[in-house]
Amino acid sequence: MAFMSLSSWGEPSAGKRALLIHGVSSASQTWHRVAKSLAGQGYLVTAPDLPGHGTANRSSDYTLSAFADALRPLFASTRFDLVIGHSLGGLIALVLIPLFPSSHPIPCILIDPPFEQSDRSLDKYEPMYVGEVINVKSVQYYKAENPRWSHEDAVWKALSAHLCDADAITGILRQNRPWTFTHLLGQVPPHVKVTILAADPALHPGFRVETAAPYPHINTMVVAGATHAIQRDFPEVVVEVALAEAAKVRKWGAKL
Repeated sequence: MAFMSLSSWGEPSAGKRALLIHGVSSASQTWHRVAKSLAGQGYLVTAPDLPGHGTANRSSDYTLSAFADALRPLFASTRFDLVIGHSLGGLIALVLIPLFPSSHPIPCILIDPPFEQSDRSLDKYEPMYVGEVINVKSVQYYKAENPRWSHEDAVWKALSAHLCDADAITGILRQNRPWTFTHLLGQVPPHVKVTILAADPALHPGFRVETAAPYPHINTMVVAGATHAIQRDFPEVVVEVALAEAAKVRKWGAKL
């Protein structure tokens, strides 16, 4: 298998496997609070650094399909019992669904996924996101701006920005146009149970609840008081929802 940068938590002998996929300008270790909690519940947790992020290889192809292809080897040797993706990572999780074995029901938690963005919005976001990784703000800044975050959250946010390749940001925002991925919800098969955790509508969410309205098989929950980074603001909510959905899926699978 080609080099892949991974972080992991839990015991190799654990009976359950979880995959966590980060978003733009982030890195695998930013999942640390969610991952440690899941490990405490009997999961071996794997979180990759996406190409262009963390210590992963750089690339020239930053399309969703290329990200999915980069993670494909993980599925060759592991049957995951839970998949969680944040933002871009949520969209990548949906693209990966064909690799989920149909004989194995699985919960897939998407954290504030940005399904639809206009070219105008992407043009506006590009200098902001590129600036975030070129002129990295201090740990103290992130902690002051995000009082719900732990000190480690702020450290990993700053470090992941330092490690992110600015070309990856521009590649993501330019190579995935038109940015319209709502159709992926219509392709979710019955054995995959998708739950979307949405940020507070008053705090500039990436996901809009009405986007999922035409798809009754998709469960949507709004997390009051949460920004786009729900896994940092309320990691306990992410874990609680993930464990509850995993329990439902196990019960459903036992009846098949």
